[in-house]
Formats: sequence, C-alpha cells, structure tokens
Amino acid sequence: MIDLHIHTTNSDGTDSVEEILKKAEKLKLNYISISDHDTCKGYDELKNIDVESIYSGKIIPGIELKCSYKGRTIEVLGYNINVEKMNNWITTFYKDKSKADLQIKYFNLLYEGCQKLGLTLSKKEDIIWNPEVDWASVTIYSDFKKYPENEKKLPADLWTEFSTFTRKYCADPNYILHIDKSKDYPSLEVAINAIKEADGLAFMPHIFIYKWVEQEEKKAFVEEIVENYDIDGFECYYPDFSEEQKKYILNLCNKKGLYKSGGSDYHGKNKPERYELRRTRCTR
Repeated sequence: MIDLHIHTTNSDGTDSVEEILKKAEKLKLNYISISDHDTCKGYDELKNIDVESIYSGKIIPGIELKCSYKGRTIEVLGYNINVEKMNNWITTFYKDKSKADLQIKYFNLLYEGCQKLGLTLSKKEDIIWNPEVDWASVTIYSDFKKYPENEKKLPADLWTEFSTFTRKYCADPNYILHIDKSKDYPSLEVAINAIKEADGLAFMPHIFIYKWVEQEEKKAFVEEIVENYDIDGFECYYPDFSEEQKKYILNLCNKKGLYKSGGSDYHGKNKPERYELRRTRCTR
C-alpha cells in the first residue's frame, strides 16, 4: 500500500514530518513520499528523526513543483530525487523571489480583487498569517468565508469549494480574482528537466482537476502533455478522479509504457477533504 503525495508543515500541510510517519505506520503504508510544494526541507527534518523507530516502510524522496503551462499554473511531481541536487536548483531558481515575497504579492492582489467585488474582509493588519509558510489563497479564502454576506456576491461553486476558487476563478484571466503566476514559476519543461537533473522521475499529478480545462477537452489536454513533454508517469489513483478518469489514465499509461502512482494529496486541516492519508494499491 502506498501514498506518494503528502504535504507537511514545510509547505502548506498542517502535520509535521514525524506526525506523517506515525500516521503512515498506523495505516501500514509500505511506501510514502513527502512531496511538499517547491521545497525538500522535509528531508532535512528527517535527518533529525529516528525514522526506523516510528515508520517501518520506505520513503521515496519527492517534491511537487509548481510550474507554468500556456499562461496557467500546473504541477509536476518528482520522485526518487537527489534531494541535495533538487535543493540547489530551487535555491538558484528562486534566488531573487522568495516564497514570502510571492505570497505577499498574491495576498495583495487577491485582497484588492475582493474589494472590487464588494466583499466584506477583515482589515489587512488584523489578518494573521505567515507568508513564509502560509498561502495567500488559503488566507484570503478563509477570511472572506468568515462573513456570510459574501456568499450572495460570489459564484456558488467558488463559495463552496476552495479548489474551485483557486483552480478555476483565480486561474481565469477573465475573472476579477485572476492572478497571473506564469512568470513566477518555471515552465513545465524547465521543471521536468530540473527533476531529471536531480536524478528523479517526473510524474503528472491530479491531471484532471484543473478546472480551467473544459470537461470535453480534458483527455486532449492529457494527450498533449504525453506527446510534448518528457514525463515518466501519471498519478492514476487520486481521490477526486471518477472511475472513468482513473481507467482512462491507467490505460494510457499501459499504452505508452508510463509508470503509475497514487496518493491522497494530504494537507491535514488545510484541506479537510484530504484529512486522511490514503491506502492505495498501485501496480507498475
């Protein structure tokens, strides 16, 4: 049993690495991967933990890199990476733009956009968050959700689902809350190359969840990725995938000779719908 998509307090999760190990052991997971966003700091944390006394399975070094694709942002997972090489690449690429700088910029843009929509918000100085750790989108979403009068001013699906807020409306150039992040992150090609230069394998995670891809275009989107990018596999088992989507991506991997993976995309309390790690039986 595996869970190869887990986030910790080193990015936007709410569980420490040690807490993840304890939960993985309780679930009897044979393999896990800590795949924090744009950082391998969790593996530095592992050096100070007596792992064998907590977790009896195997840990595959991983990362989830945010990247740009045709003016949008998507993600790519790196597995079995050389953590030191990956850290060096991250340090070099982001030397002029820290996570805190980016999150403060996004926070201000979202706050301004919400004001233009006439939403009720807390005063900026009263919103408690840490841009070194927290994400602007989570912070702003949590704040405007505190005021029930905002519901009637927003699309129903935006109000009810955080992932729709970020992956549909914040990614829509025609919506007032749009944030163009494409220049802040590496291109998909650059991110894949970085993973391979760190001796890793590049996997496309949760490929069907991008809400800016129309339903009838999702398969064409997947096939375009396969044909144009040097990926090694897909995350085939994902909580939000329909049975049809799972079968399609499994068949595609079989047809193209690609690896298959699965994971919960666990974030702890930051994403209640991902509140538990996931036991997935996965074949190559």
